[in-house]
Amino acid sequence: MRYLGHLGSVLVLPALLSAQQPELAPLRAAADRIVQELKLPGCGLAVVRDGGVLHRSLHGTLLGDEVLPIASASKWLAVATVLTLVEDGTLDLDVPVGRYVKEFDRADKGAVTLRLCLSNTSGLPARLGERMRGWDSTQFAAAAADAALRDGVGQMFLYGGVGFQVAAVAAERATGRSWHQLFADRIAGPLGMQDTKFGTLQPLGGEPGTAKLPWVAGGALSTLDDYTRFLRMLVGNGSTGGKQILKAASVEAMLRDQVPPRVQVRAVGFEAEHVRYGLGTWLEELPGGGQRASDPGALGFTPWLDRDLDIGGVFAVRDRVDRVLPRLRRLQDEVRAVVQSPLVSGTDVTVAIAHGGRDRRYLLHVPPQAATAQGGLPLVVVLHGGGGNGELARELTGFTEVADREGFLVAFPDGTGALRGKLLTWNSGGIPVYAVEQEVDDVGFLRAVVADVQRRAAVATDRVFAVGHSNGAMLCHRLARQAADVFAGIAAVSGAMNFTAADSKLPIAVLIVHGTADQHVLYAGGAPKQATGRAGERKDASVQDAVDYYVARNGLRDRPESRQDGKVRTDSFGVTKDGDLAAAVVRVITLEGGGHAWPGSVARTRLRADEPFPFDATNAIWAFFAGVRRAPGRPAPGEAAPGR
Repeated sequence: MRYLGHLGSVLVLPALLSAQQPELAPLRAAADRIVQELKLPGCGLAVVRDGGVLHRSLHGTLLGDEVLPIASASKWLAVATVLTLVEDGTLDLDVPVGRYVKEFDRADKGAVTLRLCLSNTSGLPARLGERMRGWDSTQFAAAAADAALRDGVGQMFLYGGVGFQVAAVAAERATGRSWHQLFADRIAGPLGMQDTKFGTLQPLGGEPGTAKLPWVAGGALSTLDDYTRFLRMLVGNGSTGGKQILKAASVEAMLRDQVPPRVQVRAVGFEAEHVRYGLGTWLEELPGGGQRASDPGALGFTPWLDRDLDIGGVFAVRDRVDRVLPRLRRLQDEVRAVVQSPLVSGTDVTVAIAHGGRDRRYLLHVPPQAATAQGGLPLVVVLHGGGGNGELARELTGFTEVADREGFLVAFPDGTGALRGKLLTWNSGGIPVYAVEQEVDDVGFLRAVVADVQRRAAVATDRVFAVGHSNGAMLCHRLARQAADVFAGIAAVSGAMNFTAADSKLPIAVLIVHGTADQHVLYAGGAPKQATGRAGERKDASVQDAVDYYVARNGLRDRPESRQDGKVRTDSFGVTKDGDLAAAVVRVITLEGGGHAWPGSVARTRLRADEPFPFDATNAIWAFFAGVRRAPGRPAPGEAAPGR
């Protein structure tokens, strides 16, 4: 996190262009320079991160769906296809290839495995001497098996395409399906890559989709838009658009150094130091500690991932790689600078605020859309769990990334504790923690946080929300009773409604997310089965207690609309007793077998034995809040509210 200090005025930030055609001016200018310097007919550039496309620009005559030969960028597509077969047990990366390709079931090739083939360490030659025009996979397999090894298996790195083609033959033999069918069914079809197909090596990309020997290491044709879809999947750890194409472990294996440490790796076709190799991908350590995976093609078409920034890019062009790559390096540097600037990543500040005789603080994230928002942006206040702090909540939930994509402000306040900045808690009522025992005015503090954010950025006052985890979720329930004039909705994750000493007549939108196997805050209520310190002394309300309260308070029918998706059940109460659509909906997401950790978090909680449930709670919460406004007749923050 970048701490830019205490802001004294409203933040002014550059604006993103429309979500339909996202374009960042510095990146368009950088790609335009390449076109001018190389006198290219055209090129295309896309930059992505998990959740969407940050930038897409077309230059010169190139179209987004223009089909180009991508040469070595084919390897990523081929490796992904093979890894889907590894995931379902059809192939094994670490058994002899001879198990799948009978021609390799011989003494000199007995140690060759698919992992070695895909990492260029099998000892197989980089290319075969014979011209392969007109060959099929059987002819290729026989020639590859007869080819002498260039060195001991696993003893040297030799960049080439023969090993990848052996892996493709293994995939065809193990499944009884053609490579074209496998790629279409497992990668291209699910991702909507309708213009991407594999063709021959000679001529490059010939007979796409029908070639008898599709050259998987370099014979594919694709488009800027198609490859962008594939790249979004990799950046999303194998998932995109709600579809799981690869497991996260497969993506990690692809992008992990797979060459034995003693074996030297040298870049081929481009200049780079400190380079290693994964499964079909070059791995570089960048100056300053960055990490890049890339697969530049001989004609300049280059995809890359900057893993330290969780972004990826595709440069679509048809030229010579030795002309393109030196200039592409400068473009990649520009991409790194832009995505870390307020133009894309917004601005983070730490704000000190005095309240109730205490020095308090909150972290504020302002997205890039703040400069041009009409009528202000929504504000989401995210409350950490007991023992946490605002920084940890930011890390666990990933709300800043969603805020930058969707355009809302996020505040991460700190609770209080006996030790400054450590083991912080909230006065949610009804539990034996520091903030409760010291009677800390956290409701008043959060009112002050909202008011302070309003002085710093334009806030849509009818779209202020509170999100909490565990003890923070418990405080959300208290806010619903004592600050519904400020908060239009709450989202409580793994936290009970233990505060009942006050009430409110104002309707409020409520989302509850809770796992049935949560041992720290039981779904059915009661004393925790796992607790630290005096936490075991409390008795929590059940999820049903909270549902009954909010349904009655919002005047809703108690018959929900239910949906089951695997182990995730969603119950929505959205109809009033009069049969009208409710202004303030109550929704419960039950995670069958889910524990206490923030669902979907890639970071681990302090509860080390508690694995995050595979459900994206952060995006689900924003999807719920996105349609919520303060119900008609409710006061704005600062106005008199009934029952206050």
